[in-house]
Amino acid sequence: MEVKSQIMDEDSSNFEEVVLKGSTERTIVVDFWAPWCGPCKTLGPILEDVVSTMGPGVALAKVNVDDNQDLAMAFRVQGIPAVKIVKDGQLADEFTGALPREQIVELLQRHVPDAPPSEDEVAGDLVEAGRNRIDTGDLAGAASLFEQALQTDDDNYAAWIGLARVRLLENNFDQVGELVAKIEQGTIEYDQGQALLKHVEFHELCEKAGGHHASAERLLAGSADLEGHYQYGCCAAANGDYATALKEWFGVIEEDRNFLDGAAKDAMVSVFHLLGRHHPVVEDYPKRLYRLLY
Repeated sequence: MEVKSQIMDEDSSNFEEVVLKGSTERTIVVDFWAPWCGPCKTLGPILEDVVSTMGPGVALAKVNVDDNQDLAMAFRVQGIPAVKIVKDGQLADEFTGALPREQIVELLQRHVPDAPPSEDEVAGDLVEAGRNRIDTGDLAGAASLFEQALQTDDDNYAAWIGLARVRLLENNFDQVGELVAKIEQGTIEYDQGQALLKHVEFHELCEKAGGHHASAERLLAGSADLEGHYQYGCCAAANGDYATALKEWFGVIEEDRNFLDGAAKDAMVSVFHLLGRHHPVVEDYPKRLYRLLY
């Protein structure tokens, strides 16, 4: 096999040439594995993908321990999968077991200083840039950056959320639902997605109430009941005035904790998820809400 190949199956016959001598030119990641090893089947594809994205400064040598017990003994392999990182003919680092992709990337980057950023890092930078564009009001630019991130990493839920936020701000509510549906349950982004869907509901409730202006007039005239205050909060949230929205909903809950089967509470929680609990607008509302309800 050619020395310059980036993913290699190695054995005792050429290990010294390809791995030990080859490690003077580039970092060699040696993956000791076996066909019967379940964790090896998990780790192997991750290693191949990570190494492939890190450029020519690193290569992966896969060693089947069943066929190369002498190499396993030489590297003191006691359990598999076992990964040895070789530089300049010497063992530079190692780990045993199937580590998460993020930890593997971080480990290899310490030994491949000139490695290009990983796909995850590129996508993450694009997502962060997209968020900044939203903050400046450049929705078209933000959408373009989120789409670029998804071209790099189609499973980047933060990018899906970012794009859904753009569509919400554009009042393109149908696309918000389509984008949020792509996000797996049990993730932070899933909760954020549900919060975005709740904001679509805020827009719809505000429209049913006659719009923000009509809702505000009822409030100023003193003719608004609890539902009127709840609707005004929805209109405020729909317009991005979350401070007013939280104030109105909290006031509703103080009067009736079970108003509309907890609609005001659910609305507040959706804003917590959307802005984050450390956002200055949110402040101490989570604690106050908990004390009020429980």
